[in-house]
Amino acid sequence: MPNVRPSILLTRPVAQAERFAEECHSVFSELQVLISPILRIEARPLARSLDGVASLILTSENAVRALSSIGAKVSGLPALCVGDRTAFAARSIGLEAESVGGAADDLVEAVLSTPAKGPLLHLRGAESRGEIAARLSSEGRKVDEAIIYDQIPEKLSPEAKLLLASPGSVVLPLFSPRSAELLGFASEHARAPMRIVALSAAVAERWSGPTPERLLVAGEPNSAEMLRSIALAIRTEKGSR
Repeated sequence: MPNVRPSILLTRPVAQAERFAEECHSVFSELQVLISPILRIEARPLARSLDGVASLILTSENAVRALSSIGAKVSGLPALCVGDRTAFAARSIGLEAESVGGAADDLVEAVLSTPAKGPLLHLRGAESRGEIAARLSSEGRKVDEAIIYDQIPEKLSPEAKLLLASPGSVVLPLFSPRSAELLGFASEHARAPMRIVALSAAVAERWSGPTPERLLVAGEPNSAEMLRSIALAIRTEKGSR
């Protein structure tokens, strides 16, 4: 008989996981929400000057946090951001940030649809998808990139391991390809039926763990759609489509 009250396991980096846990508690107050990050973010020194950069490209909040932590002077500098959350975080550290959609493809399209205003710089993690700089460069835009943070794998907590070893269903919201891959390896011998909720098809494709009881992809890459998909995963019984 399917478990109609699954638990939710969040494996995002701590700051994002805690924020999303609050959203989950507000919508699914009757469910257990457990946080066990599968990776942590460590900022790198910025190995180049920002002088002459017309606009930054920021594809995650982690890049913004790293930029802030190293004390880079960015006040008033334009930034093109993937997602409203990233843009909001960028504005909070003084950038003139604009959200240009929720995916790398949206950003590339937005840049190519406007006249070039000068060199662009993509600040990204060591693990990155989308090939933004290469794609824009191939279209004649002057774009450089710099790695500003590392995604360091973490072990699941004892509580998370116990949850995955239990027979009860677990909902796993996955927000990045890297976390999907790492969690897949970490849950290789999980007993719990898993209901995967992926932020995008690219995230779902990187799942490397056992075949889930259910795999859902959010309609749009944002927290509201993730919550909607989690609600659907909670209602879904094993074997339904």
